[in-house]
Amino acid sequence: MPTTQEIKILLIDDSSMSESARTAIAQLLSVEGGYVNDPDDKGLETKYGITKRWYQTIDIPNLTILDAAEIYYKDYWLKNHCSKLPPHLSIIHFDCSVNQGNYFARKTLQRALGVVVDGLIGEKTIKSAFSNPHQIEDKAIEYTRLRCKRYANLAQKDVSQIKFIKGWIERAFIALQNGLNEEYSQEGEKL
Repeated sequence: MPTTQEIKILLIDDSSMSESARTAIAQLLSVEGGYVNDPDDKGLETKYGITKRWYQTIDIPNLTILDAAEIYYKDYWLKNHCSKLPPHLSIIHFDCSVNQGNYFARKTLQRALGVVVDGLIGEKTIKSAFSNPHQIEDKAIEYTRLRCKRYANLAQKDVSQIKFIKGWIERAFIALQNGLNEEYSQEGEKL
């Protein structure tokens, strides 16, 4: 699997992607694996994190890393308004949307921010994400805690999923670490 930096270089030709989107997508792709068809995986066939369950018309075994990056950008980064969030949260929010679903990610972001939970990222959610910059780490940690709680609930409800919990939690902590390591301007772009 290519490194984050190698993936970022591949994505540089896409001028529609912001630097923060390229960084988040490259970080995500660096932890996603190649082709897998585990009978216990609810996503069915998977490559680079793109699953047959959600992308039934895509030839998963022949999916390229650039095709996966484009899906991530359009269906997850843009749809979840990641570029409108402080980058510390945008990386975590993006990863959650990919791994746990767009709607869950939006509601979890709102819970972590302490705003009305309606699953719609609007002005109030975005404003709250930028309020109290000294609490950004606390918000990111709370978001990650809520993600991990859901993973535990999934494994508790379906014991076949227990084998995935270590990887899920590690993934959530990698996203948290990546998010907290980024330095950004107030507008959300990487400095």
